[in-house]
Amino acid sequence: MNFIFGIYGFHVTQPIVLDGLCSIKPRTSDHRQAEEWAKDSKTYHLTATIETHSIPNDFLFNLEAILSFIENRDVLILDTVKNNTSTELPLFITMNRRKNGLGSVINQDTFFPNIRKMFISKSLEKLMDKEFCEKTQFNILFFKYIESFRQPKMFVDVSYFLLFSGLESYSRSVAQDEKTKNSNNASEPICKLLTQFGFDVSIERPADLRRAISTYTHLRNALFHNSQFKKGVNVNGSNVELKLFDYFANFSILVSLVILKAVDFDDENTNWNSWISMQS
Repeated sequence: MNFIFGIYGFHVTQPIVLDGLCSIKPRTSDHRQAEEWAKDSKTYHLTATIETHSIPNDFLFNLEAILSFIENRDVLILDTVKNNTSTELPLFITMNRRKNGLGSVINQDTFFPNIRKMFISKSLEKLMDKEFCEKTQFNILFFKYIESFRQPKMFVDVSYFLLFSGLESYSRSVAQDEKTKNSNNASEPICKLLTQFGFDVSIERPADLRRAISTYTHLRNALFHNSQFKKGVNVNGSNVELKLFDYFANFSILVSLVILKAVDFDDENTNWNSWISMQS
């Protein structure tokens, strides 16, 4: 028996076959049309269909989250609607506002044909591996990142909490030594993880506060403990005011890049410094 589902709001122009799981068939091969449908901020357009013979536990839930991560925009997967004469999928669903983040994380398949399939496959493998997720808390990191932009109403403090706590949980879980794993300073396990992944960061970096993990920890402490969106810190004898809104985008992009590293994704086109340059 074949099951058919609709994908709404995901940019895809080429078929994707996930071995043993499903095939994804795009509604159009026209890049401009696919982009227009995927980026509509008020309407979820049917952009592809899923055909599968079986539905593993949590498969559609995980796939919907992965597609949302790729677009950095809310993507839906819906079952067919049955009526008296046929079984069909609506061509669009209108909402007040589609939830979205800072722009797509993975390049579009029109220009890079296989990389979205590569990321989907690698991410599904990790998310469906219960032992891996229990050991590393990767699923916590992944879904907290997704929820940072899928909230019904965007609150920057909630989003920052999700991003920071997800990264901290993952960093502590994968730490190899007990000292780092149990450190009272969250900057230590996070910095160690990022360094191992090849990011140019330090716990302290007076010359570039964006690369100082303490910057993000100071902002987390100010936000969590005092409900403040800024924090005054001493940098080389001078008082510097850190503002959450000045660093939020950097941190959000950094967490998305950590997720790419965690699933061992590298298409050789990823700008691993995009969290600093703010260019994809």
